[in-house]
Amino acid sequence: MRDKRKYEELFPDEFAEEVKRRPIIYCAFGPMEYHLPHNTLGIDPCKAYEVCLGAAAISGGVVFPMVPVAPGGSMKIEKQSERDELRDRAKTTYPSVFTSASLCAKLYYELFETFAEDLGFKVCVAFGGHGPAGTLIKHISNTHGGMIKGMRLLPCWSLSHNMDLVEEEYKRLEIGRINHGGMWESAMFMACNPEFVNPEKLKNAVPGPYEKYTFEKHGPETVPTYEEISKVSVEFGERLMRITAERVAADALKTLEDMGHDTL
Repeated sequence: MRDKRKYEELFPDEFAEEVKRRPIIYCAFGPMEYHLPHNTLGIDPCKAYEVCLGAAAISGGVVFPMVPVAPGGSMKIEKQSERDELRDRAKTTYPSVFTSASLCAKLYYELFETFAEDLGFKVCVAFGGHGPAGTLIKHISNTHGGMIKGMRLLPCWSLSHNMDLVEEEYKRLEIGRINHGGMWESAMFMACNPEFVNPEKLKNAVPGPYEKYTFEKHGPETVPTYEEISKVSVEFGERLMRITAERVAADALKTLEDMGHDTL
């Protein structure tokens, strides 16, 4: 059965009708990236894409195919990396695939411009499932006053609409730190597909280049342990994904209403 939330599964007349009815487009960004041995490699764009699908089910609108292209390097925009540095960094993040920050900035902006000027969307929920992608999207939004060619850009990222839920669960489970590839992120990914996460792969895993690099630079507490990941659950992941989608959809609808579009 076709999914009429998905851009690629709509006929042109259906697409035009939905843009007129709910001119909201959701777009998820994230690279193929190593998130320790217990997660498959598509965690960033996949979890963002599933949140977008959940939000579109509530608000209406169209979900663009996931964009598996994102910058690497720092969460700070001024420290995001270019090609040579990324290739050097890849030695510690194998088999991650990052793209130069300047190229990502051009690609993201061109997509946003197309959504607004050529397709007629009024709101774009740009979801960075990867930290540096979210940073770049926020930077683009801030640079243009939150508007791209008359379209309101709403930057979102993995913890932008659910930090309270993660902190509450971490406190309950006595997990001390929110980390890359940690229980929270693995739970969201498990909600996408339980087969995407296998905690047992972390049980006796030999620390690789990423773990060694992170240990040395930030300390051993910054890398999730098997004890932490063994607490992951589909139930928490589903709750996290559902509430995140509800909050993102509410923001999208409110923004559309503020722009004078009837959402009744």
